[in-house]
Amino acid sequence: MTSKEIEQPTKKTVNNYEDMERDLLSMKQQLAEKEKQVQELEMKLQTKQEKEHIHILPTESVDELNKKLETQYALSRRKTMEIEDLKATMEQKDEKMIDTEKELTSLKELSETRLQEIEQLKLKLEDNNSKRLQVPVEETSETIKDESSDDVISSNKDIEMKPDDKSLTVNLQEDGKVEWSQDDVQLTSPSVDQCKEVISKLKEEHTSIILQLSSSDSIQVLIPTVLERGTINQLAIYYSSLLRDDVLSFSSQLSTNKSLIILQLTHGSMSDDGVIALAQSLQYNKTLQSLDLGYNPGITSACAQSLAELLLTNNTLNGLSLHHTNIETDGVMILIESLKTYNTLMILRLDEQHEETCSSLPYYEHIKDRLVFVE
Repeated sequence: MTSKEIEQPTKKTVNNYEDMERDLLSMKQQLAEKEKQVQELEMKLQTKQEKEHIHILPTESVDELNKKLETQYALSRRKTMEIEDLKATMEQKDEKMIDTEKELTSLKELSETRLQEIEQLKLKLEDNNSKRLQVPVEETSETIKDESSDDVISSNKDIEMKPDDKSLTVNLQEDGKVEWSQDDVQLTSPSVDQCKEVISKLKEEHTSIILQLSSSDSIQVLIPTVLERGTINQLAIYYSSLLRDDVLSFSSQLSTNKSLIILQLTHGSMSDDGVIALAQSLQYNKTLQSLDLGYNPGITSACAQSLAELLLTNNTLNGLSLHHTNIETDGVMILIESLKTYNTLMILRLDEQHEETCSSLPYYEHIKDRLVFVE
């Protein structure tokens, strides 16, 4: 091979190499431009995402987000259902409240009617008693004599007022007087045997018992039995000094009795010890509506706390009479305080001397309609 033949291929090869370099350079330039375009596109895309707050998440993150959204939706749905149930419950409670208010209004009207009936019965009872037993009582005198009814207690001795405790002591004859009517029985100075006879003859139509000038023995024989029978709705005891033991003798029967509506223990029949025992026995009584303790000079402020506790416990008593007693201002304040929370009692009778003190109380306007001041 000649030198010319060798030289020509070499030259051709060089030319090809130069062409390739040029092509490679051109391609590099084109790649650089493409990379620049890609960078520009990436920057534009990033800017657009930032403006539109678009965050492209991996597939797993999207699935987790969907699960969270489903969970939140379920919780929200559950809360919505709970709210709907609560609204329905509140509506039912509102309806019950309306029914309760109507029932309370009806009960209040009925209670007022019953109180008026009780007052009429008390007046009738007192009127009947005054016709059958004319016994003048003067709190300041030491001796009380019968000046008007010889046929009632003609053989009785004087009724003496002891100055130390202002209670009545009655010197009774062996046998007293018993009077029957269609619906009541009245006993005056009865003996124990007479009380037993009355018990044996009592019928269901005899709903009222009036006991006057009685001894402790007669009281302890008669009262527990008639209360246990559960047919008496009115019991009145006048001019009979009930000691604590006398009250305790029928306290359990009085506590569970379901017939007695009116109880009158007046005209020197009660003192502080008896009232305290009486108040304890009446705390859980469910039927008594009227309790009259008037005209008892032996009642003082010492029993006021027991009466106040009775008002806070008993929920049926709507009339309490404490006029013509020796309860002083401190005792009255204890009783008045209980009226702020005891709404059942509609009438509280007190002596007129306490009216000025009561009217100065800051809550007097809320209770004044329930107070009656007696001369």
